[in-house]
Parts: sequence; structure tokens; C-alpha cells
Amino acid sequence: MRAQIKGATYEPQTPDEHIRGISLLLPVEERGGFVFLIAYVKKENADSELLLQTLTDQARRLAESFGKEANPQHRFEQFLGALNETLAEHVREGRWHVPIEQLHALVGIASSTEMYLSGTGELVALFLHKKPSQRYQIFNLFRGLQTEQSLPTWEKTFAVVLDGDFHPGDVFCVTDKDLQRTIPPDELNHILVSLPPTGAVEKIRQYFPHKEGLLLSIVKITEENAPQVVQGRSAIPQSNLSVEALNLTEETTGRLLDDQRPSLSIFLKKIAAFIRSKSEGRSRLLSDLRSQGGPKELVRRGLRIFLRLLGIVSKHTIKHTNRALRLLKNKEERGRVKTHLQLKQRHFQGSLRSLAGLVRTTPSSTKYLVGGIAIAAVVLVVGISVISKSQARAAEEEVYQEKLVSIEDLMERGAGAIIYKDENQARSLYLNAQTLIEALPTDTPERDERAQELALDLQTALNEIRHLVTIPNPPLLADLETLTDGVFGNGITIASGNILVAGSDGRLYQFNRTEKRFDVIAGLGEGTLVPIAMSQEDGRTYLLGADGQAYGVSFENQALNPLTQKDDRWVDLEAYANRLYFLRPTTESAEGQIVRFTRNGSSFDQETEWITSRTVPFDTIVSLAIDGSAYVLMHDGSVSRFTSGSEEGWGVGVVDPRITQATKVWTSTESRYLYVLEPATQRLVVYQKDSGAFLVQYRSDAFQNLTDFIVDEAGYTIYLLAGSKLYSIAPSHLE
Repeated sequence: MRAQIKGATYEPQTPDEHIRGISLLLPVEERGGFVFLIAYVKKENADSELLLQTLTDQARRLAESFGKEANPQHRFEQFLGALNETLAEHVREGRWHVPIEQLHALVGIASSTEMYLSGTGELVALFLHKKPSQRYQIFNLFRGLQTEQSLPTWEKTFAVVLDGDFHPGDVFCVTDKDLQRTIPPDELNHILVSLPPTGAVEKIRQYFPHKEGLLLSIVKITEENAPQVVQGRSAIPQSNLSVEALNLTEETTGRLLDDQRPSLSIFLKKIAAFIRSKSEGRSRLLSDLRSQGGPKELVRRGLRIFLRLLGIVSKHTIKHTNRALRLLKNKEERGRVKTHLQLKQRHFQGSLRSLAGLVRTTPSSTKYLVGGIAIAAVVLVVGISVISKSQARAAEEEVYQEKLVSIEDLMERGAGAIIYKDENQARSLYLNAQTLIEALPTDTPERDERAQELALDLQTALNEIRHLVTIPNPPLLADLETLTDGVFGNGITIASGNILVAGSDGRLYQFNRTEKRFDVIAGLGEGTLVPIAMSQEDGRTYLLGADGQAYGVSFENQALNPLTQKDDRWVDLEAYANRLYFLRPTTESAEGQIVRFTRNGSSFDQETEWITSRTVPFDTIVSLAIDGSAYVLMHDGSVSRFTSGSEEGWGVGVVDPRITQATKVWTSTESRYLYVLEPATQRLVVYQKDSGAFLVQYRSDAFQNLTDFIVDEAGYTIYLLAGSKLYSIAPSHLE
């Protein structure tokens, strides 16, 4: 049975139907597959048309040059390299001026055995994998591309390649529409699985308005002799398939165990046959049996000897042990007891010699028969024990396999819930799977390895619904230790486009973008400064020391000038609208407050307590951000918002895992987001500022000893201070 790959792409049916991009499905005759391309640009103009035409030309060249002997992986990687270089060159030459974030594209190649693809932007790429159990596992491949590529650039537009095997029954669907929200999940899956690509394209088109454009391509791999699926038949739920398979397995396993279970009757027959064969070869044994009254008499005599020996041993042991225990309490009788025991020992030894003599005079046939009975009894006991243990192991293995099936089913249902945007359902299913994984036995290396694999898969899935973006290797921009040993960055800000860092040595550094290093630009002439906060407004930069003294930076004199009256209770400062705001926690001597100073020439005065009413305690406040409203961050990650000095009924959403050791908060007048830093978990959490809803969290193992951060949303960059190092990341939540 040979695999066959089929595909279809949607084409406009009327001139009124507006298509905003391109959708290509180009056959590769010699490879039995297709090159596919779907792309569109948010804003349509002459530049976007030139960009889409370039992508089309490159895709057609790939389809035409993909020979029968070509290695798919190497050829596709070469194609992407040439495509990226062409796009970057066109941008450098100014052929178009399209922001990279406005391009949404996916390009790839599918053959009868494997598929390779790469993309950028936001599209839907559903992959339905048919498992041997006839169940389908659903993946959104475009989400994998977005997870591995934080932010694209024109220098490397298609940076991530996904690859995998293509099996009979698998279906790949790529489109610019959110099909999961438009079409019910079961119906969408049934369309993709049961209909050929052409029919599936036509069926999906019926769910969208007549004049609304649609970019859609579907590729499906089938078997030439595969039976046709009845159109009206409902899909079998995955859970039912699992139960059917489990019942069938259980019946088969029970039947096999019954066939191979040891039989007592067969065992005894084999023992009898063995004795019979020995008896037939020994005429003496037969004559002895006749002379002694037959086999029954010999069995009775053997049993009498055995019981007599057992009775003698038991009687003497119990009787004299009890007597010895009673008499040993009396010191004076120990000698008599010892003499008595010696006499009894000699008597017992004599009994044993008599018994040994009796055994020697017993006929050989009796000895053989008694020995055979004893061996049979031992073998019987051992056999029963082995059978019981084997049955217990089989039952335990059956329970273990049932748990694995349950875990896999929960995780697959959770993945499906994520695709259909039901994160609450996915979270519940994953937590149930986690409970089962933790209860799995790990008594063998294989089971321990399996449990670790499941835990890793579950962690990856949980990270997806936690909106956790892990950055494996964030770019390192510069390191303070290359300039001065033992110096760490305590604060960071951007002034007039320059990145400024306050060092733990009390000096102010500027990041030199060209040389990728720091330059000293200011320092305290006398005394020491341990900066704990930093802020800027209109090119003016301010520092707050641990002693409560605030400083203004004089770039002309490369000096730090003291401002206002110092207060060692202050933990943060923020410059806004020609004023300085200081954050003061609640102490035994004073209530928590935001203290405001107004700029007067080159100094600040008119100290005012800005907050007029609040209900939230200020015992654990750690950081302040102002954009017209004031945002006060608590140590546990909660945030309170104040407007015109009064507290509002506003708060941030729940993050998983919860924040417990927050240190910094940031926002600006132009930003729609609120950022919270938690060094203990090496992450930066982002919220929607208007609603407080949780949006995304960024984490990296490289973020050791985080102290501060600053966001350049216009430049799509977040700068983070981690010890002496300055890192940058490209946030994926910025559009």
C-alpha cells in the first residue's frame, strides 16, 4: 500500500472577493509533494506588493529546482538562507519600507514522508497527526515558530525551521483565519480528517462571508487503497477509543495468563510419572514394596517416622526451654540446671542416634518415597508463591499501563483545549495529569525515565498556558567587570537615547553601542554612594542612594549634585512633570506615603505628602512607577493604583507561578503595559495596564542577580541588569 499526498488551496470565486495576500500550493512532481506559501501584509501598498512578489518568485524557484535526488532538509535550509539574504538586501537597498511586524508568512515543503516549514508573524498552521490507535493528535505548528523566535528582523526573517515525519492519515492546514473560533472543534476536525483537500477547502469557505477573503491551503497524505470514510459518520471520541483498547487488552492479557498459568494436577502427574519410571527400572524396589506390605504401608511408616522425629524435637525443646527460663532467675540453681541440661543433651543425642539407626535400617524404597514427597511439597509451595507473585506483577503492570493511558489522554485533551483557546479547561486537565504523574511508580529505571519524560512534557505544556516565554541565550550587550572588577549594576535608565547604568561603586556609566562596552560619565567627588534607584525626565537623570540622599547628574561636570533633604526611609524615586516622587514604606515612626517635591530652578523643594486616602497597607512596598497615575508595587507582587492621591479599585491578574518576591515596577505615559521584575524566579511579568490582566512573562537562566530593567517599546527592546551584565530581549507582546 503506497502513500499518496494530495493538496488544495483556495482560489477566489468572484471578482468581488478581496484577497489580501497570496496562497500558493506548487506541486513538486519528482518528489511527490508540494511547496506551499501563504503570506500577507497588514497594510496593502506598492511596497507590500513588491514584497509578496519576491516571496512568490522565491517559492516558485524552490518548486522548480527541487530535484528527485535532493536532500529535503539541506535544500530547504539553503532556500531559506537565500530567501533571508534576498529580503535583507532589498530592505538595505530601500526597495520597500514595510515594518517586519506587519509581515505574516509561512513557507515550507511537504513530501510523502517528511515536511519542513518556517514562518514569521501570526498565522494558523494546524497539524493533525493520526496515531496507530486511530486517534488524532492536534498541534498548532505556528505557535512553535513563535515560541522559538522572540522577535524577527529583516536580517533573518525566517529564523526557525520546524521539521517532522509525514504519515498516512496526517493532515496539514495553514490559513490566515482563526478557524478554531469560527468552526466548532469537532466539526473542524471532522472536515479536515474525512474530506479530501479539495472538499475540505470548499466546506471551510462556507463558514465565512461571501466577500471576505480567505488564504487557505490543505495538504493530506493518504493510502491509495485506504477505505473511504463515510461522510455522515461521527468521529469516535478519544476517550471511547481508549476504553475500547483497554478492554481488548485486558481480555487478551487474561486469556494469555490462563494459558500459561502452572497447573497443580499436571505437576503432580509429572512427579508420579517420574517415580513410576524409576520404579520400573528397579526390580529390587518392587520386591521391597511387596515385602513391606505395599506402598500404602511404606507411606504410613514414613509418616510415622517423620512425625515421631518432629514430636521428639518439639517436646524436648519446649519443655526444657520453659524450665530453663524459670530456673535461670535463681542464681543458686544455675549449676544444677547446667548439669540437668547436659544430661538431657546426652539423652537427646542418644535419641538422634537411635533415629539415625532407624533411618539406616529403613528400606531404600521408603527413603525414596519420603524424599519425593518432601521435594514435591517444597516445589508446590515455591510454585504457588511464584504464581502469586507473577499474578501480582501482572495486575500491577496493568494498573500502571492504565495510568499511562489516562495521563496521555488528559494531556492530549489539554493540548486540544489550548488550540481552541480554553485555557481554564486546559489548566484543569494538566493539573489532573500532574497528579497522576506524581503518583506513578518509579521502581525501575525504565519507569523512572518514563515519569521524567511525562513531567517534562507536562512542564512544557504548562508553560504554554502560563504564557511563559523562555529565552535560552539573550544577547549580552556589555559587562561592567571588563571595566572594573567587582562592580554591579544597581540601576538603569534611558536618557536622550543613551542607556545609563548606576554602578555599585557610585559611578554612572553609559553604554557605548559601537564598542559594546561601558564608559564612565559621572561620579561623586567625595564620599560614597550606593545607588538603589534611578529615574530620568527630559534628559535629566536622578539617583537615589541607600542613605536617602537624592542626586542630580551633571553631564557637563561629570558630577553628581545632592538634591533635597535626605531621608533614609525612601526606597524608590520617580521623576514626572518637573517633580520628584519618593516612595516611603510604613515604619514605627511614620505611615507609608508618596512624598512629592517640586522643581525650583536647579533644586527641589515644597515637600508634599501626595496620597490623601488609601486602604492598602504600605508595610511591604518596594517600587513606584508614574504615568499620571501612581503604581505602587508590594513585595508579594500585588500593585495598587492611585489617581489624584486617591486609591482606585484596580489590581493585577493572577500569575502562575505566583509572584512572592517582586522588586521593581515600570511603565510610562506612552506604554499600554505594566512590567514587574522578580529576580528570585529570573523573570519579568507583563500586564495590560488598563485592566490589570496578566499578559506574558519572560524568563532566562542567564538572568542571575537581576537588579533593574528599562523598556524601550519604540525600539522593541527590554534592557535588563543582571549582576554586572547588561542583557537585551525582544519582547513578543509588542505589536
